[in-house]
Amino acid sequence: MKAAAIRAGLIVIALILGAELVARLSGIIDFPLYHVDDEIGYIPQPSQAGKFLHEDSWAFNDHSMGTVTPWTPVPPGILLIGNSIVMGGNPYDQKQKLGPLLQQQMGDAYTVWPIAAGGWTNVNEMAYLKRNPEVALHPRFFVWEFMSGGLSGLSVWHGDLTWPRAHPTWASWYLFRRYVWPRLYHGLPSELPPVGAPNPAYLAQFKASVLALAQATSDGHSGLVFLYPNKSQYLSARRGEEWLPERSEIRNIAEKAGLDEIDIARQPEWNESLYRPDGVHPTVAGNQALAHILAVAVKQRIHS
Repeated sequence: MKAAAIRAGLIVIALILGAELVARLSGIIDFPLYHVDDEIGYIPQPSQAGKFLHEDSWAFNDHSMGTVTPWTPVPPGILLIGNSIVMGGNPYDQKQKLGPLLQQQMGDAYTVWPIAAGGWTNVNEMAYLKRNPEVALHPRFFVWEFMSGGLSGLSVWHGDLTWPRAHPTWASWYLFRRYVWPRLYHGLPSELPPVGAPNPAYLAQFKASVLALAQATSDGHSGLVFLYPNKSQYLSARRGEEWLPERSEIRNIAEKAGLDEIDIARQPEWNESLYRPDGVHPTVAGNQALAHILAVAVKQRIHS
């Protein structure tokens, strides 16, 4: 009996170590790490890079921007501000994300600086600009994403399984908790931004932030706000329905700042096939379409 128990114990240990070895070799824990605090909620840690599952590369520069290029104020670049629609996340290789694709469309004349994290609202994004005033000092142009509910509140940190602060000691245990356990018993906390009516204080702050960025650009109004719908909202727009409750407020802000406003739901290049199965995020083809839409708008504005 004692020998059988020892053999069983050794088998269990071997299985655990084997699972750990497989998990580590898979690259499942080669993901971005985050800094967490009450002011910004959470943000990718600066100066990090990796390759999730040995396939999808990712990088953040010294200002936590989604690019391998270290930030520099000279020459003035293009700020691309948003949430997971801009950041992309683990399912995309770096070159498939919106920032690098917009950079490809714009060419070498302007550097695109993506400022984004999955689940962020415009409130988190404003906290980033407040924390990094040098970034917002003299941009050549800025592109700011807006989704419905973006001014309802700060998106807060929900735990290390969603936005990890450090790599786990046991990769196999992380893999089980992150991908197996939620499927068996309950889901993970939502990685999507909170939704709701605009908070008047955040609406006023957003107006001030947009106006400040517009005034900081070289000609005083080089920017645009692009309105991004999820799939359900896009289909509502196709039926002629209003999909964005905050449209009048955002339009008012854009007009006062002298900016363009682009509704992605109304763009002929956009269609329902460009959404991933979650009905929110764009496919790689969707990112390509978004980059083209934005690049055309930016070039027209810069050269007008």
